[in-house]
Amino acid sequence: MEKVSIIVPVYNGESRLRRCVESILHQDYPDLEVILVDDGSRDGSLSIMEEYARLDNRVKAIHKENGGVSSARNRAFEEATGTYIRFSDVDDWLPMDSTKLLVREMEANPVQLVIGDFYRVVDQNVSQKGSIEKSDVLTIKEYADKMLFSPADLYYGVLWNKLYRREIIERYSIRMDESIRYSEDMIFNLQYLLHVGHIAVLKAPVYYYEYTKGSLLDQSFNLSSTVKMKANVIGHYDNFYKSTFDAGEYEQRLPAIYSFLFALGRDSLALPFLPGTKKLGTETGVTPLPGNALSRSPLQSSYLTIQLFRFYLDSLAKKYRLERDDVLLLYIMEKLGEPAAAEYLASVTGLSRLTVGASLARLLVRGYVSQQGSFPEKVLNEPYVFRADDMREDLLRMEQDYASVAYAGLSDEEIEAYRHMSDVISGNICSHLSPAGDLD
Repeated sequence: MEKVSIIVPVYNGESRLRRCVESILHQDYPDLEVILVDDGSRDGSLSIMEEYARLDNRVKAIHKENGGVSSARNRAFEEATGTYIRFSDVDDWLPMDSTKLLVREMEANPVQLVIGDFYRVVDQNVSQKGSIEKSDVLTIKEYADKMLFSPADLYYGVLWNKLYRREIIERYSIRMDESIRYSEDMIFNLQYLLHVGHIAVLKAPVYYYEYTKGSLLDQSFNLSSTVKMKANVIGHYDNFYKSTFDAGEYEQRLPAIYSFLFALGRDSLALPFLPGTKKLGTETGVTPLPGNALSRSPLQSSYLTIQLFRFYLDSLAKKYRLERDDVLLLYIMEKLGEPAAAEYLASVTGLSRLTVGASLARLLVRGYVSQQGSFPEKVLNEPYVFRADDMREDLLRMEQDYASVAYAGLSDEEIEAYRHMSDVISGNICSHLSPAGDLD
């Protein structure tokens, strides 16, 4: 497992610092180092940072005189030892599986950058944002052309929805420009892209970006200041396209390249009336935990197991643009290893027959399942066959991800004992619930 260095610049962030750091430390990818750089805060941020550094040896707390967010990030580069680099701002937080998903995409493909979707949070509203429609591996030219359609989107310009290779950053001495206040993220990305051949697109949210009243973004949201801000970037932007395409291709794209000066981001809002916007806390479709309501109850283990498994089902569903129920059915069918009828799948999953039928219809259209026989001879109870071979590895990993969280801190012997006891408990329940005539 390769180490990931997560860089967090901190300035007067004591009110939200704990939420940010807790979300990083509770990633289900444990090989992390968290580099917190205090940029001359005047509140209690440094004390909180030092507390985390004492409690967890993955955390480094660094103090420096105030010099701005770029100087804080550059200071963190001096300390970073990870194979990969990712970023967070102190106001924001990370989904539990985000680092793991980014690393998997990096290591599964010959790429130098991974970019993921993100959650935009405004007040209590949250909306998933992503400017590229599907998971894919793109050449640098393909990525550059997609960026022309929405060049001002946060998706392309920011640091926090991407995973970088530290070796590239160090080899080419790529650093944040400390002389400017705006668009330093975009300039860093454009410099990094000059050394990239392929980019992996991950269709899963890897970051919660919260709108903060009075932030720099809020203060600068007008066309005049936006054009002035982009004047800092246009030289880097133009150089990137000139370096990526030959002379003829560059000339064809020149009008679109300079339209960047007047483009506005399309992914900065999460308004309650927009499609896809949900209340914060419901974006994953997982019910909030009930506190101590089920403590020491036989229901607690089942409830928590279902909640954790739903979380991983949702992550995989977003990646493949499926519904959670679709992925659940594919998982069950893959585990069975044989064709299964809709009625049986409904009984195993607890889903209604109508829900299973609708899900199987979607999967048929996508080619993830097939049905034995041919129309019109097909009948509702005819078995469905698993065809999602390209998902097998991800389905297996989903099961492994669940086990890595559920069995954390247990030895192999304890895990084996638990599984044995679970089998005994399941057998006891089945024997009790099964009609006597069904037993051998």
